[in-house]
Amino acid sequence: MNKRFLYILIILLTSISLSAQRYTPLYSQYWINGLAINPAYAGSRECFSNSVMYRNQWIGFDGAPETQTISSHASLLNEQHSVGLLLFHEKIGISHNYDIYGNYAFRFRLAGGKFALGLKAGTSIIQSNYSDIETGDENDPEFLSSENEVFYQPNAGFGIYYYTNKFYFGASIPSFLSYKSENGKYSAYNDVKNYDFLISSGVLIGKSDVFKIRPTFLLRYRLSGEYQFDVGSNFIFYNVFWVGAAYRYNDELAFMFEYQISDQIRLGASYDMVTGDLAGMNNGSFEIILRYEFKYKIRAVSPRFF
Repeated sequence: MNKRFLYILIILLTSISLSAQRYTPLYSQYWINGLAINPAYAGSRECFSNSVMYRNQWIGFDGAPETQTISSHASLLNEQHSVGLLLFHEKIGISHNYDIYGNYAFRFRLAGGKFALGLKAGTSIIQSNYSDIETGDENDPEFLSSENEVFYQPNAGFGIYYYTNKFYFGASIPSFLSYKSENGKYSAYNDVKNYDFLISSGVLIGKSDVFKIRPTFLLRYRLSGEYQFDVGSNFIFYNVFWVGAAYRYNDELAFMFEYQISDQIRLGASYDMVTGDLAGMNNGSFEIILRYEFKYKIRAVSPRFF
């Protein structure tokens, strides 16, 4: 019975990833991986910036999400125009979700900083591997007839982003389209109630090279009334070591550490401790990210805090 319950749970997790209510994946270190939540972030690092991230959600919980992202973005020769590429993979239950999105941002100077309008377009590829389910009975009729499925779900998104050396504010709708199943096929439709409205902001406090504080927050909201927020702060020592903590509304505490290895390389890691209903059912979540930047000799600002 325990195994049967586990199989049902895996399928439920997979169905959520396929459904119209699929949420935008969020991360504990969202300020490093900004392109994953806002296309207007493209070019904001003022250099050719590249990030690789891995996240293991709810360690020890079978079928829980496991994600990887690769993002690259830079300004073109005309600095008003920036482009970016985001590759995403998520394994949840028996489903593999792949995202391939191009990003474009138009930027201009405003009130001592820069303001950007961003667009993204691409597709998600959803693959369900029912053959991965091991029931212990090769002749189990519930799974013998199941076939692996692949679905393509094109989408587009929009965002705005304003930033200076000491402040940033971003707002985005990562996906405009939802998908529903009809006779085994998925069709796109537009429903404002399914939009993820993401709002993020942060500010740098302090001028000393020895110690600074950087509070940040991220809010995800839907018109149906669903919401989630993340509020926290990083303490910066000598512009090299970043230590921080955050509280997530769904009863999680995140602890973060970042190390600016050089002007070009930053390594970050976080551990999320579950304190709500899932406490004791898993070993928390782990995330690690590596960013490498090809600095432009004149235009790059070092150090950068957003």
